[in-house]
Amino acid sequence: MENIPVETRDRYGYWVSVATRWMDGDPYGHVNNAQYYSFVDTAVTRMLIDKGVLRGPDSKSIGLCVESGCRFLAPVSFPETIDAGVRLGRVGNSSLRYEVGLFKAGGAEPVAVAHFTHVFVDPETRRPVPLSEEVKAAMRALMSGAQDQG
Repeated sequence: MENIPVETRDRYGYWVSVATRWMDGDPYGHVNNAQYYSFVDTAVTRMLIDKGVLRGPDSKSIGLCVESGCRFLAPVSFPETIDAGVRLGRVGNSSLRYEVGLFKAGGAEPVAVAHFTHVFVDPETRRPVPLSEEVKAAMRALMSGAQDQG
């Protein structure tokens, strides 16, 4: 089995709390694995809005997800709250790789670790467009031990 580094809260620079919902559960008594992706998407989208990358006054591109993955480490049940930590693993010319740790509220160990990559494109042509230097700088500030590739 692959040797995976231990994830800790201090490796993430942006946080969002997400409440589980009764409807998130499955017949096995825990939150369904597909909902973890919803937690990840909520955390990353909130971060991008807060940092002015999405819905910003000069925003002329949209982010398309081109890759994602999640490693499930522990179950979550309703009515627990998830603390979702976001960091950037890579800042490219037209892409961003997000890394997200999902923790039970106040918990030290992650219940899941996930990643996904956006390529930013023109909304009409769907061709990649470069990220502005301002966006790259804001995203680099959320990197933890990763190298800028851009």
